[in-house]
Amino acid sequence: MDRTIEIKAISGLKYDKVRLAAEPGSTIRINLENDDEMIHNLLIVKPSTRMDVVKQAESMGEEGAENNYVPNSSDVLVSTPLLNPGEEASIIFEVPQEEGIYPYVCTYPAHGIVMYGAIYVTNSPDELPPIEEDPNIPEQVRDEMAASDSMHPYPLEMPTLTRLFMPESSPAAIAVGMEKDQSYNWDAGYSFLRYAWDGGYIDASDQWNDKAQEVAKVVGDIYYRNTTGFPFRISNPDSIPEPDFQGYRMVDGYPQFKYKMGDITVHELILPAEVTPGFQINYMLENVQEPIWYMLSDNDNVSIDFSEGEREGNRIKLTPEEAKEFTISIVSEE
Repeated sequence: MDRTIEIKAISGLKYDKVRLAAEPGSTIRINLENDDEMIHNLLIVKPSTRMDVVKQAESMGEEGAENNYVPNSSDVLVSTPLLNPGEEASIIFEVPQEEGIYPYVCTYPAHGIVMYGAIYVTNSPDELPPIEEDPNIPEQVRDEMAASDSMHPYPLEMPTLTRLFMPESSPAAIAVGMEKDQSYNWDAGYSFLRYAWDGGYIDASDQWNDKAQEVAKVVGDIYYRNTTGFPFRISNPDSIPEPDFQGYRMVDGYPQFKYKMGDITVHELILPAEVTPGFQINYMLENVQEPIWYMLSDNDNVSIDFSEGEREGNRIKLTPEEAKEFTISIVSEE
């Protein structure tokens, strides 16, 4: 064994080390400790295959948890099992003779878009790019790193954010606890807000104690539900695009989700409203060339306001210019 490397899965969907260097042909042991409140694993994959492996893992469905969300793929070189909070596991990596950048990634549903790192297999470890400019590590981690070769990010305070199984959601649910005792469930599998509640956050004790797909419990009262699914329509009110989730970045401590619908890129930031219970969704759309319709959900107990566009029954029509930046405000009337 040439060396042993200690890696921790930490809060914020990150590994505490996001970049490693290894000599071609060497043998390394990686000890993974789950120091987070969520389930994680670690797979080392062939160069340029991270997103392919992530998508394969997310398509495993009910068999995913039984197989540690490790797809049967020749692109996977070595992997740990799923680790509950506090658990540890070790893997032995026989480093290839071929130089290259070998990603490592967590393939628990929806984690792999932001939770990954890079092993540089190289005979010239001093020639790695500056870490703050390295395109092979997560953007959100790059922004938190000092301009040095330190492998440890400087954690920033964030709102409560948990990736786990939530009621009425795909396996890629994201629960976010906001200020003012507000919370919401955003489904990364379909790229839209599922529901919002106030009065608490979640009880995920059943999930942490078992790797099976036990759903978390909402603590508080749900006052808003999405009844329309993906809310955007392009070109005409009946044209439903297929969104492609691109991840998220933190903005002032809150996650700003990014997804594409065709050529249009959407940035979505959800914040607590001035009046609560309530929240506002701030949208920024890029490359809008045609009219956009935003479908409104049927919730009798909330009021809905919008900053741009014209209401047409249960939808809002926006011109390409109006769709560039607009806000939807939803406040409980109870």
